[in-house]
Amino acid sequence: MKDYIVEVKKLIPKNLCEKIISYFDKEMSDASTVNDQTPVDKEVRNCLTRDILNSTSLGEKICSNAAQEKIFECVTHYENLYPNIGIKKISQLDFLKYESNKYKAGYKFHKDFGDKCNERHLSISVCLNNDFEGGEFVFDLADGKHTIPQNIGDAVIFPSNFMFPHQVNQVTRGTRYALIGWVI
Repeated sequence: MKDYIVEVKKLIPKNLCEKIISYFDKEMSDASTVNDQTPVDKEVRNCLTRDILNSTSLGEKICSNAAQEKIFECVTHYENLYPNIGIKKISQLDFLKYESNKYKAGYKFHKDFGDKCNERHLSISVCLNNDFEGGEFVFDLADGKHTIPQNIGDAVIFPSNFMFPHQVNQVTRGTRYALIGWVI
């Protein structure tokens, strides 16, 4: 299963990561879960989010377009390894902010595909900074847990299905910024 989890080092250059943070670290809202009774549950997911596909200002649009190009580069890399995927578009691209806090995880183990999120074939997570502690990206696969070390601009891409539960560990110091996207 680990073969289908692909790391792409330095996908996004540091200067673009910094621009993305500077443009999108505002007007954010609590990230939700798919639970209808408690869509915002800080014990399960405790980060802030913002859609960047529907950017409004010129600077935001430029950053969003550059990020989308990089997401497609990541997908192309994955398709070179697994050519029968046939990805057509980015269905969602979000900017996330995980601040250090008292909760036990940034986002507890979950899968990215289901009834309420069915436009997801591949998931991509890009780390935008590294001046934080904790916040590791971890998979819980049949053969055990696997931590993916990420640095500024590093991406991890993997199938969104039930075979790849993953979580973001608690951020214990600082703030972790990331881009997450899904493609179909």
